[in-house]
Amino acid sequence: MEILKNAETVSPQSFFDERVAWREKAAYAMGDVGANVVWATLTSFMTFFFTDVAGIGAAAVGSIFLISRILDAFSDVGMGVLVDRTNHKYGKARPWLLWVAIPYGIGAVLLFSVPDFGMTGKIIYAFLTYNLMSTVLYTVFAQPYHTLMALMTRDQYQRSLLTVMRMFAGVCTAIVINNATLPLVEHFGGGAGGWQKTMAVYGAIAAVIIILVFLFTKERIRGVSAKKTPVREGLKALAANKYWLMILVVGVLVYILFALPGATIYYACYVLGNPMYLGSIMTCTFVPNLLCFAAIPLALKIFSKRMLVFIGFLFYAIGTGVLLVEPTNINYVLPGVFIKGLGFAPLAGTLYALIADTIEYGEWKTGLRMEGLIMSAASFGQKVGTGIGLAIMGWLLAWGNYVGNAAAQSPEALHVISFMFIQLPLCIYAAIIAIMYFYRLDREYPAIIAELNQRRS
Repeated sequence: MEILKNAETVSPQSFFDERVAWREKAAYAMGDVGANVVWATLTSFMTFFFTDVAGIGAAAVGSIFLISRILDAFSDVGMGVLVDRTNHKYGKARPWLLWVAIPYGIGAVLLFSVPDFGMTGKIIYAFLTYNLMSTVLYTVFAQPYHTLMALMTRDQYQRSLLTVMRMFAGVCTAIVINNATLPLVEHFGGGAGGWQKTMAVYGAIAAVIIILVFLFTKERIRGVSAKKTPVREGLKALAANKYWLMILVVGVLVYILFALPGATIYYACYVLGNPMYLGSIMTCTFVPNLLCFAAIPLALKIFSKRMLVFIGFLFYAIGTGVLLVEPTNINYVLPGVFIKGLGFAPLAGTLYALIADTIEYGEWKTGLRMEGLIMSAASFGQKVGTGIGLAIMGWLLAWGNYVGNAAAQSPEALHVISFMFIQLPLCIYAAIIAIMYFYRLDREYPAIIAELNQRRS
């Protein structure tokens, strides 16, 4: 197997003249709507659906999620190679969006349609459909979609705008999904049938939107000559890209944080005593994200992406402190998660731009430009982080003797649910800060770009 080594991509004069029109930015951002109609449902409700609707044990659910992540490690690298090797009239990334749109919607329905095959049959079905959705279909969508941003422009600020807009769209979708899903399930009759019909609606929406992204975006970074390089050499180049390795780990941790709100429905049901608090809590979690996303483009003119993440951690810690004051009182929970949302926004809003910037660093360091393989960090981090987060929830629930559909839970189960909701996210964010302390690419990037331009001239 081989990947492409670009000898030349764009002229030095056009290197920064890669502005993306607002309509195209909006079209690109809609990709996160299409993805999150399904993915936000999976993140927020998959564990609950498996334990309380399908009746699968929490420990088995956790194991399904973790084992699936091992398979994902291979699918992301493989898809990155495929994207780098794609030479279609529509470009490297866009054709894959067209090809995967309808299968992606169908996979979402299958995932939430667990038949009554007995416990062993249910576990096997859940494992197979979860991997079909996550390991295969989501990979085929996410890897090209993440890569597309790097092919639309190399301008750091334009990339940051694209990242902010897609995250803004994704968060809006998550708010709608978390508020609409349970009422929609009840509207369709509740139970397994209600979930299946709800996912049929979501799957159709996702398919249509992904096709629209294909139609209204454009790849500008196109190689004019190429020399083939063995995949082994490409992987070796990735290992030499220290900033890619850092952001790879950061991406996994970020999506563990994205997955942990799946514990919110348990917290609302059993700690606060009202499952309908879920919508209010998730709204207060995501609305501050939207407010911050709107401010990030201006903030990036003053602060580096790294510094914004540090500032965000301070707010996240303050919000966690508010939750700890009176964790069973919704009047403390809502402002606490709102402040945490302000703190999480800088991290979520800059992640994909951080990954994309490592493309130029890798090209400068090794002479290889590999958008597909490098942007595999985005889909790898999203799926592996989400899977680990969901696995942690399943195992911790099992460790705390959680009983699905029980009228009340044991003190151990309540303690575990509270830990997942309050303390664990702060610990993970602290680990991200420890990694970002060593990240210096924001400072080095202008000199790297200047040298790359000089090489091309």
